Amino acid sequence: MKKITNIIIIIFFLFSCSKNDSTTNLRDVYIYTSLESREKIKSIIENELFNFVYHTPSPQKRYTPIWKEISQFTDNPIHSTLMLISLDGDRDSLPRTLTNRLTDNSSNNFTLVNNYYSENQLLFILKHNNSDDLSMDIAINKNWILSKLKENEFNYIKKNNFKSGLNDSLIDRCKEMFDLNVEIQEDYQLIKQDVENNFLWIGRRYPYRWIFIYEDIQKHYSSNESTYRRLNQQFSKILDVEALSYEANFELIRTSEDEIRKVYGVYGTKIESKNSTGGPFITYIFDKPETNRVLIASGFVNFPDKNKVFHIKELEYILETIK
Repeated sequence: MKKITNIIIIIFFLFSCSKNDSTTNLRDVYIYTSLESREKIKSIIENELFNFVYHTPSPQKRYTPIWKEISQFTDNPIHSTLMLISLDGDRDSLPRTLTNRLTDNSSNNFTLVNNYYSENQLLFILKHNNSDDLSMDIAINKNWILSKLKENEFNYIKKNNFKSGLNDSLIDRCKEMFDLNVEIQEDYQLIKQDVENNFLWIGRRYPYRWIFIYEDIQKHYSSNESTYRRLNQQFSKILDVEALSYEANFELIRTSEDEIRKVYGVYGTKIESKNSTGGPFITYIFDKPETNRVLIASGFVNFPDKNKVFHIKELEYILETIK
């Protein structure tokens, strides 16, 4: 098998005129290619690159490809994330004409352009011989692509969702109780605090979101199974909800500070509850190696019959500011 060398170039276009901010719902990625190439690459983009699903409990994709006609690329799209893809041998010459023009006929098969049509916009340009080469390139660069998307989304959330400022009172409580720094939006309110049992529960109004932070003994989180069991015990005892044994997912993520264990799950009210509710939750497990304890920070979304991806990512941003 021939060796494929991938060179990633970041190009910054600087124009004298100002541009409008890009628009986003934090999930859609606009894909521009020919109809012929779409049939060849659709499964690669949807099932290999953008395959992660939040269970809310209904499955909702972290990223949703929106397939567009190649001719629409020249309509000055202002969405925050664009992909322009061309394959050799395509009978429609426009995709290759555009990808060559935007990369100055570079031989590199992967290029990132920042702020092409609008501010805070990412344009990924992919030029490949065929769908097999594209698939191999996606496998190599997937983590980098997703990290760029996440970085852009977090910048958007920080700029637009914190316009009213920070809740200094709750931030100070977190510092006092857990010796941590975290960014919390102004409209979050205290629900319950217990200094003796070392937990803090805060939330905001519709679409309802909770944040639940506590310290615990490290041995309860030694495996995925014991972790989920312990989360269920704590949620049940304090929040009066259960971590359901449904499509739980575990991963390691890297922040600017450390590597953190992360749990994706689904919660619901107890069977005997008169007020049935539920939805997705995410949990971050921060190990404290100098002690036998861990810090647990969980976020919950309740937004019945609606897409919850935007609000999950809001919580991810807040919890990943913990340091």
